[in-house]
Amino acid sequence: MTESETGTPQEPQEGIAEALHDLSGHTAALARREVNSAIREIWDKARQGGPAAALLAASGVLTLFTAVSAYRLSLRLLEKRLSPAAAALVATGGYGAAAAAAGVLGYARLRQTPLPLPTETARETASAVAEADSTSDRVQRS
Repeated sequence: MTESETGTPQEPQEGIAEALHDLSGHTAALARREVNSAIREIWDKARQGGPAAALLAASGVLTLFTAVSAYRLSLRLLEKRLSPAAAALVATGGYGAAAAAAGVLGYARLRQTPLPLPTETARETASAVAEADSTSDRVQRS
């Protein structure tokens, strides 16, 4: 039997149980910190992709305008003379060109944006684990 700091006898199993409890508490705190770090990194990378997503959304809206204009163009071609149809054709061409330009720009910008994965957190965690492993090897050798 060993004695605790209070001077009362303590069983060795109690000391081991307390150490395991402390270890599990530290492990849980470390896991929470790493998960929070990964979440922050994912959100930072997702915010970087926001402008590209906005351009792609604009491309989608302009594509919708293209479809509406094309519909109106077909109606005007069937119902009226060339003059109103020419106006609808110009609108369709304008919306289509703008949608294509926004889509190309959004795609190019999206390809330059890093993936929203926690690569920095994973790298830091790997180096911390490697450091802890080498420290435990040194402690075991001594």
